[in-house]
Amino acid sequence: MERIEEYTLNGKNIVYIDLTGARYNDDFVQIVKDVHSVIEKYPMQSVYTITNIENIRFDSNAKKVIADYMERNRPYVIKGVIIGLDGIKKMMVNTVVKLSGRTNFNYSFTKEGAIEWILQQP
Repeated sequence: MERIEEYTLNGKNIVYIDLTGARYNDDFVQIVKDVHSVIEKYPMQSVYTITNIENIRFDSNAKKVIADYMERNRPYVIKGVIIGLDGIKKMMVNTVVKLSGRTNFNYSFTKEGAIEWILQQP
């Protein structure tokens, strides 16, 4: 679970998920399962997520795994921030977000910017 960090800032539970450079394989699927097991420990609607997808390799298998993960975590996540997007990845992420039914996302260029945005949320 070295790709997952949990912390609390100003009373807000934050889970940071580092998927940088990930490709769809057994390790990728395990990381996604580990993230879900971390998030489901929290009460409903009590977690903010930051997901770093820099240099991730998306294919249809990865897209489905992430969409399923996002749908399962929806009850726990207040809002999420995705970092590391370029034009093509942003289109893929928008598709995954629509497939999962989630609408509570923002985009940032850095982890620090994501944290700043989360801390500004009411």
